[in-house]
Amino acid sequence: YVGGQVGGYVVGHTSFFMLLRYVEATRAASLIGLKIIALVLIAILMGTTVSSLQWLSVILCTIAAVGMNLSGGHLSFQSIFWLFLSVFGYAFTDVCITELMLMMPGKSMLENAFGVMGICYTVLGILALGGLFKYPYKREYLREVVPYSLCYFSSIFFLMACFGLLGVVFGSIIQAGRGIISILLGIVLLHFGLEKSEPQVSARMWIRRLIMALLMLCAMIIYSLTVQK
Repeated sequence: YVGGQVGGYVVGHTSFFMLLRYVEATRAASLIGLKIIALVLIAILMGTTVSSLQWLSVILCTIAAVGMNLSGGHLSFQSIFWLFLSVFGYAFTDVCITELMLMMPGKSMLENAFGVMGICYTVLGILALGGLFKYPYKREYLREVVPYSLCYFSSIFFLMACFGLLGVVFGSIIQAGRGIISILLGIVLLHFGLEKSEPQVSARMWIRRLIMALLMLCAMIIYSLTVQK
């Protein structure tokens, strides 16, 4: 599973960066919401049974995640290809993370998350050492990288704990709720006059984002009800 996590991570990230050559960043991030469908398909192949209500939740979540910021326009064959690889790469990574979490012997999911993250990112770090020869160390890089790294690794730590507690599909649905958070943050940024951080959009776009946020909330509620049963 460590090899699967590392391999899926590399394929997913590399494909996403290639996708950015053909699709703008905000649109690409929305399209990655299709990962939930890929997760369900992989889970079914691994023997997991998905109920009709859970399928409804997944479909609603997918529509909401993609529709949150999607601006429309034609997708080229290259963009579809890289999107397909990135979606399934990320989905396979999440499945492997969840399996690793369940294998950990720790008394809490936070302990297990720390162990899984340590193993997986140590391997990824070793593989990335070759990049040091191509990109030599510069002090100004460190100032840019450290804040991002702290935020990223903190988010991955709690994401792994979330997958261990809720499972990969339900955990990903909750994760997709970041779209709701992004809307709230956008409103706050605009309120304080930070238009550069959150560009102005039309009233129609805000209405669509609100509708998608409500769909996302419905998806979370529906799936949580099936888990309780």
